[in-house]
Amino acid sequence: MKKFFIVIILVLSLVSFSKVFVEDGKVVFTFNEALDAKVVYLAGTFNNWSPNTLAMEKVDGVWRVSLELEPGTYQYKYVIEGKNWKEDSEAPGYVDDGFGGKNGIFTLVDKDGTLVVLQEKVEKPALRINENFDPEMMFVDEEGYVVIRFKYDGQADYVTIAGSFNNWDAQDIECYEIDDGLWEAVLELDEGQYQYKFVVNGSEWVVDENAPAFVDDGFGGENGYFEVFKENGKLMVGLKK
Repeated sequence: MKKFFIVIILVLSLVSFSKVFVEDGKVVFTFNEALDAKVVYLAGTFNNWSPNTLAMEKVDGVWRVSLELEPGTYQYKYVIEGKNWKEDSEAPGYVDDGFGGKNGIFTLVDKDGTLVVLQEKVEKPALRINENFDPEMMFVDEEGYVVIRFKYDGQADYVTIAGSFNNWDAQDIECYEIDDGLWEAVLELDEGQYQYKFVVNGSEWVVDENAPAFVDDGFGGENGYFEVFKENGKLMVGLKK
């Protein structure tokens, strides 16, 4: 199998389409997910990653908080109800969080006396492409859910899936055995890049050999990697061309 590698490209731009922006000299963070949560916090390098000190306020149906920050580069995530860490799907940029997921990242600069948020865009991590990927084992169903099927030949009493989409929680998303040794996970995902593994019997972390691509997991192994994207208005899963 040939190995193809896609190099990380970092692009800085003065134009930002993210939900992090400057207003009245303060950096404003807005988050339009988890709208039914009781509270959402902002955590990042600016507050030593404290998960429950910067509470956001729901304004016009969107979580919002403003901070006074000095020029510099900052990383951040949102923390739903103080325990569920969630990356910003509309961050100015992303950086590896060291756990297989991503932190939002931005650089704040003083441009002629005005604070500006720079957009930092990471295209893709270094990937090993799977030339034997079977699209019948990973697809988007008619209702828009991402379906991932996993064949396991050993003894499995139960299987879960964990990844950057659920903060690598090994107990959160249960898979269902649809045939002898064939397990299925059904995920509701936004467009984006995701890493994952299956967890067998609560302790054995197993890479999906049918993943569209593989990426270094930081522990000497690999995570499965896939992208969710739209093509001609239709939600797709795999690798965007």
